[in-house]
Amino acid sequence: MRSKRALTYGVLFFLSGATGLIYELLWVRVLYQSFGSTIQSVTTVVAAYMGGLGLGAWLFGRRADRTPRPGVLYGWLEIAIGVFGILSPLVLGLAHWMYIGTAGALALGGGASVALRFGLAALVLLIPTTLMGGTLPVLTRALTGEDRGLLKPSLGRLYGLNTLGAMTGTALAGFFLIEFIGVRASLWTTATVNLAIGVAAIVLGREQSLPDPGREPGEVQISPRDSLTTLALVLLGVTAFAALLDEIAWTRVLIMIVGGSTYAFTLILLVFLLGIGLGSIIVARRSAPRVDTAAGAALAQGITGIGAALLFVFFGFLPSYIIAVFQIADLSAASRLLLMGVAVGAVVLIPAIGMGMTFPLLTDLTARSAKARGEDVGAAYALNTIGSILGAVLTGFVLVVALGTQATLRVGLIVNGIAALALAGLAARGIAEASAEDRRIRLRVLTAGALGTLTLLAAAAAPGWSTRLIDLGPTIYARQPMDQAARQRFLEHRGVRQLSFREGPNATVSVWEGETGRSLRVNGKVDASDRGDMDTQIMLGLAPVVARPGATSAFVIGQGTGVTTRVLATVPGMTRVKVVEIEPAVLQMDSFFLGVNDSVLARPNVHAVVDDARSALQLDRDRYDVIVSEPSNPWVAGIATLYTPEFFRIAKARLGDDGVFCQWIQLYQLPLPIVAGIVRSLREVFPHVHVWFGGTADLV
Repeated sequence: MRSKRALTYGVLFFLSGATGLIYELLWVRVLYQSFGSTIQSVTTVVAAYMGGLGLGAWLFGRRADRTPRPGVLYGWLEIAIGVFGILSPLVLGLAHWMYIGTAGALALGGGASVALRFGLAALVLLIPTTLMGGTLPVLTRALTGEDRGLLKPSLGRLYGLNTLGAMTGTALAGFFLIEFIGVRASLWTTATVNLAIGVAAIVLGREQSLPDPGREPGEVQISPRDSLTTLALVLLGVTAFAALLDEIAWTRVLIMIVGGSTYAFTLILLVFLLGIGLGSIIVARRSAPRVDTAAGAALAQGITGIGAALLFVFFGFLPSYIIAVFQIADLSAASRLLLMGVAVGAVVLIPAIGMGMTFPLLTDLTARSAKARGEDVGAAYALNTIGSILGAVLTGFVLVVALGTQATLRVGLIVNGIAALALAGLAARGIAEASAEDRRIRLRVLTAGALGTLTLLAAAAAPGWSTRLIDLGPTIYARQPMDQAARQRFLEHRGVRQLSFREGPNATVSVWEGETGRSLRVNGKVDASDRGDMDTQIMLGLAPVVARPGATSAFVIGQGTGVTTRVLATVPGMTRVKVVEIEPAVLQMDSFFLGVNDSVLARPNVHAVVDDARSALQLDRDRYDVIVSEPSNPWVAGIATLYTPEFFRIAKARLGDDGVFCQWIQLYQLPLPIVAGIVRSLREVFPHVHVWFGGTADLV
């Protein structure tokens, strides 16, 4: 009976993981449309989301120990999540109205704007994420009862299945739901699944009745902490910090190689979640003596560290592999994505498996030895979440920008290496040589120690990769058929030099110089230049002022080389030009293009703002005679929202009388139906639309 109940709960929790990630991706997507997609907005939303998960685990872990039917409590949590899912479009709309109204009226910026975003994100997400965070400790309690030996296998299996469900939800949302069903219908469909999970869990949970686990006479509720327990508690937070650090740094590196599309981001997250899920299931065995668990946790961190170190070995081969994939004739898009997943897996899968092994093992080390308690699982999950929040905040805001991706990854290696050695040392301490315990854990301890040492050596001495190699954009510029000699020429990129390479908070930006002039690259993709793109860049500035004689104000989305801004700023009578650029590193590259932009950012009538264009326009209370939108390509992750009717309506609301909106659209590497759809969206919002050729492959 117990195995049947465990199987049923496992299926329900798998589905719960899928719905949780679908909610996260959909809610975050909607909040980004209000707050923008800058690193500040992304981090505040993620921190609020994770904070709710940690709070829920801590609160409901305690509550689970006081209810005789935790399965029923789990069911009600799922039903409450489903109810919020149904209401979430209304709640998200209210948050949008509050943010735009408050931030716009008070002209908030800097820290005040970030604080408002975090407050509203917490207000919206606190209830559902608290409920979600409570599901793991409550359901673990339902499966284990008071049998301490079942804690690790139940937790490992549930955590693994939930993560694999999250992987499924990521695939559904990233590849299907958003594009073909839409956000609102997807939310309601997902909410229906939660309601069904809840009903099934309540029916199943009514068959179970646990004794009241209240304090018994003479019972000691808190076990005295030894050094191993203390270390495990610390590592629950520290290893989670390193895991988020690795995930963010890997993503920053891999999008340079596999491309910056939404599908590429989804692929990286899929492989990461797959590894964590598999790792958790691998260790889902009945609890063993603490020294065995400590040896296993040491080995898990050793696997994580050495797997992450392999990136420094694999990375030099990844561009060649991606080029080879694009040289395969008649390869479908799905097959190409699958082959790129192999490249992602080479970097992410092994260390992610180690990360997945770590959490159940460390939780088992910190839990009390007498009886299984949901409170112990909840506290461990809360500590893990705190570490994850710190990892996301410090990596995104500080480490990548200040140290660079390579040095940031080395920080993660140091954490993994030290964790492996510390756990291995404490596992072996006090074990008599040649004893039964020694024979049982010797191999794991020695292997963990060796892997930890190699990880630290890799952190200190592994050769870094070339910034030239990372910046080639093979998924964009290696699509044409090439023989072996042509591939080698592409990889060497002879005849051009990289003048600058900066890893900003939102993207990696570089400037290259060759016979055809200088080009500005963002995440390996050329977004502007002082030669080949000049006709389009000039046209984007001239066309709208010709259509709107006497223009005195302009709003420019995307700085690029600054040519369009310079054209607008030099128009007779132009008194005010506002430039919005999401990546500050792009503005820092302005000095490399002074020959074509004439130091435009130093002009008194030009004002540059670092922000997301959608957010900036919604908060701006001024009106403009001309708005020029020249963001990156629509297929780049996060950019597609600037080509929608919703965004065009936002822009129209900021135009003055007889104002003109000018939009750049690419004709290359974009299916003609997509181009036609963008033009159709423009015509839906603006009554009069003229289409010009800005160049051979660009429309204005």
